[in-house]
Amino acid sequence: MALTARYGSPDAWATWADPAYEALGRAIVDRATAPLDGRLVVDLGAGTGATSRAIAAAGGLPLAVDLSHAMVAHRRRDRPPAVVADIARLPLADGAAGATVAAFSVSHVEDPVAVLTEMARVTAGGGSVLVGVFATAGARHGAAAVVDAAAARRGWTVPEWYVHLKADLEPRSSAVDTLMTGATRAGLLEPTVVDVEVDAGLDTAAALVDWRLAGPAMAPFVAGLDRAEADRLRAEAVAALGQDVAPLRPAVRILATVAPASR
Repeated sequence: MALTARYGSPDAWATWADPAYEALGRAIVDRATAPLDGRLVVDLGAGTGATSRAIAAAGGLPLAVDLSHAMVAHRRRDRPPAVVADIARLPLADGAAGATVAAFSVSHVEDPVAVLTEMARVTAGGGSVLVGVFATAGARHGAAAVVDAAAARRGWTVPEWYVHLKADLEPRSSAVDTLMTGATRAGLLEPTVVDVEVDAGLDTAAALVDWRLAGPAMAPFVAGLDRAEADRLRAEAVAALGQDVAPLRPAVRILATVAPASR
């Protein structure tokens, strides 16, 4: 299949990025303060379902929420119930969920406290409220720089929204003080923050290049290339990385809190 058909779609994200994010999602879900068995667990910013699968594996009943219809509609028949909504304005009643999880979605909003407040509102008293972010904001695996350079030689430029994400939103949302203070302002109880290094399961040059090419900052550009040029881009990046590559093992910062019994 041509790279131009493979990248730039929810299917590309599900194929090359989702497996890594499922591993990261498991690390977040594992920090739940109460059992998830049989409980409705809201997955905020669910994408194509990586964290929803981690929730289901832990015994929870995931409800996927994402602003992108294309993402939650991907492989719809094999997915849990889903709703298209703003994660800072959840269409759920107070205390409707047994737990809520925001895996890397808080990093994409201007007001993380608004999301934490909504999570506190819709989570029943005593339920877990979990947030995962990258502990080292802006840090990237070396494969990203190699792929970016190869793409730049073909005319790719870093999207402005991605610069804003890396330079502003991620540093703001990942700071320990921001997470702890945000939890308190949202009325959440017993907040703790821990950093965990996670093996994302990407340990070959080809896997790391595909992961980067499938990302939202790069995929639309690659999808616009003709087949031959896209193939050359991938081959060039794989060759540049070589055989001796470091696996992707990001540090995940996890905020684990408890929803209050009364509002």
